[in-house]
Amino acid sequence: MRFARLPARLRRRNIFAAVAVALTATTVAAAAAAPAVASAGCRVQYAVTNQWPGGFGTNITVTNLGDPLSGWQLRWSFTAGQTIVQGWNAAFSQSGSAVTAANAPYNAELASGASVGIGFNGNWNGSNPTPGSFTLNGVACTGSVTGSPSPSASPSRSPSPSPTPSPSPSGNSCSAAPVNPNANAATRRVLCYLYSQYGNHILSGQQESTWIGGPDYEINYIRTNTGKYPAIRALDFGDSKDLAPRAVAYWNAGGLVMIGYHMGAPTQPDTYAGSQGTASINNTLTAGTSENTVFRQRLDQAAAMLQQLQSNGVSVIWRPFHEAGGTWFWWSKEGGAQYNRLWRYMYDYFTTTKGLNNLIWLHGYNGQPQSAFYPGKQYVDVGGADTYAGDGNYDPQKAMYDNVRTIVGTTVPIALHENGPIPDPDRLQSTGARWVLFGTWHGNHLTVSNSVSHLNKVYNHSYVVTRDELPNFR
Repeated sequence: MRFARLPARLRRRNIFAAVAVALTATTVAAAAAAPAVASAGCRVQYAVTNQWPGGFGTNITVTNLGDPLSGWQLRWSFTAGQTIVQGWNAAFSQSGSAVTAANAPYNAELASGASVGIGFNGNWNGSNPTPGSFTLNGVACTGSVTGSPSPSASPSRSPSPSPTPSPSPSGNSCSAAPVNPNANAATRRVLCYLYSQYGNHILSGQQESTWIGGPDYEINYIRTNTGKYPAIRALDFGDSKDLAPRAVAYWNAGGLVMIGYHMGAPTQPDTYAGSQGTASINNTLTAGTSENTVFRQRLDQAAAMLQQLQSNGVSVIWRPFHEAGGTWFWWSKEGGAQYNRLWRYMYDYFTTTKGLNNLIWLHGYNGQPQSAFYPGKQYVDVGGADTYAGDGNYDPQKAMYDNVRTIVGTTVPIALHENGPIPDPDRLQSTGARWVLFGTWHGNHLTVSNSVSHLNKVYNHSYVVTRDELPNFR
């Protein structure tokens, strides 16, 4: 299905394709002042863009076929008990089965022949049929453009709806349940959003450095050269123990936060070099050993930082023990079974002992995913892998994506959690490499591996989500 080209602020939410259910209709709407005869009509394309057990995402494109409108309300009824949880580009309200989507301030004007794209995530139970009919401004769809006496001007605008409606404050965002059953409402909303974008868009992400002109060097480089901010700011607790204020600030500015940890081996300093050391995982996980004492101290330090973020309302995409299966970090050197013990120990310690309910657990493979290094779906919210292709190589990495998908299954979102060159968005779509996010590494991996023209293409592409296009998760 090809949707009409929309303004830049809307396009990225509306270039959906493939798994879709389309409904085309024509809506009669009131228009010009009496006694003139107004021409009115509308086409509605309703597409289920993503569906998972208990939840689904949609895209709706409304095309005005009649006289210009200066305000609009689209209405329909669900027939199987579906409920709307989170919407965008319109103010959604629901009473029982009846749904109203009212224009936002920035898209109230709908010229003749113009289109507006809106969408939502919802819940369903049992079945998810397409709505059978729509009305626009209170007039039922008729299937044709008509003329009708109109006693007044176009319907008045609805009162100041939010341009990006917040997800449901109840936290009942979708049935994509986090692995931590006690995950808080904001974290559930973030995970639901990742599920809704998986296969439909890719979220932009950028790793910070703290030693190249300050911690905002990469973020500012992207902003200067593209006019955009990445949707995700990525940080590393091994690089910077004082990252919490930057994470809070980025979250409060409307962004997402992804945090990794190059934890030093318990026998080594807590540095990047130390993360490449060696340690007995048996000793590391055995109470009373020196390795376990050091390991617990480092877990406590990381937990304190994450608790600080939790107290500030920040949800974190948590990316520990990354590049699983590689032989360079201590956590993978003893094989998959030992690696999985380590992952599960951290998970239990953080969730049960420390009460961290603001984490989305991202498990990241290296470039050659191995099923032996998979802790299990009950411990992983988002899968992933990474590779560093040569400078200027914007390959979509479809084979690596497929390898991860074979291991984690078809429902778990998969992240390109580290990269140098950013895959070409057009090739991501054409090959079906459905990475849910990318996380470009810092320094030259951003500024040399990617040309400025390529960054411009990526950050202004309809398939790529930037910070200004995220919904409000708070």
